[in-house]
Amino acid sequence: MDENEYTKEIAKVGIITILFNLILTISKVVAGILAKSTSLISDGIHSASDVLSTIVVIVGAKMASKKADKEHPFGHERMESVALVILAVMLFITAGTLMYNGVTSIISFFKGEYENQTGVFLYIALGFAITSIIVKGWMYFYTNAKAKKLKSETLRADAIHHLTDSISSIASVIGIIGLILGGNILILDPIMTIVISLFILKVSIDIFKDGINELIDKAAPDDFLKNIHEDILNYPGVLAINDLKSRMFGSKIYIELEIAVLDTLSVKEGHDIAKGVHDMLEGKYDNIKHCIVHIDPYSISIEENEK
Repeated sequence: MDENEYTKEIAKVGIITILFNLILTISKVVAGILAKSTSLISDGIHSASDVLSTIVVIVGAKMASKKADKEHPFGHERMESVALVILAVMLFITAGTLMYNGVTSIISFFKGEYENQTGVFLYIALGFAITSIIVKGWMYFYTNAKAKKLKSETLRADAIHHLTDSISSIASVIGIIGLILGGNILILDPIMTIVISLFILKVSIDIFKDGINELIDKAAPDDFLKNIHEDILNYPGVLAINDLKSRMFGSKIYIELEIAVLDTLSVKEGHDIAKGVHDMLEGKYDNIKHCIVHIDPYSISIEENEK
């Protein structure tokens, strides 16, 4: 898949999720205000942060797809990593805001200032919260499937954000039930607000770690390295792998490789093996941005070679 198709697919997923999240944000916040449910309002704010995070994903993918230029000879893939860090900071701020609201509501409860709510709006709010669980669950599976297909880390992070929003809607359902039951059970609503904020906080930390790891040249995943290790050793003419280094570059991977070949080969024959390994890896793994292959001469007896 070329860069233009990649960007278009990211944008397509983004537009769909933004549309659903806008609808969920408005409905949950309005219903939360009418029912005076801090957990549902918090859940709505979480959905609003989903809108912003998806915009970050689209912008990050667009900037990452720019071709290499004189000032950026290795391309712009790391803009996706920068987008991950920005997304993490946004989620962290959202979590802090919701936690503050939950704590202040609990303080109000113990002061006797938390009102017992009644009426049809509570049931309307409960309906919106249950609907949110279903819709956000679907959005998680949809976005995660696209993330795997496109090998996009920012899209994967956005999918996880949808999952936490679905879980937070479960928390808001519990909080609204507390409002319906009334009495001391009322405290469930602000408690669930804090629970929601902790979910978001955990996700923000995980996403931040992923973004930082990509920015500091973390090695490719072990299962990926195991697969290419086997492919290289199975390539005709390769006797051994003397060195194999990898580094993440946004959603792409750079490979530096040293392979052993017979020292009796001509320069051209050794070069052809190196080029073959290079072309095989870049052709088979579309997330490999570039592969550098060095050859090391290796002396082997005829008897060993025949084995």
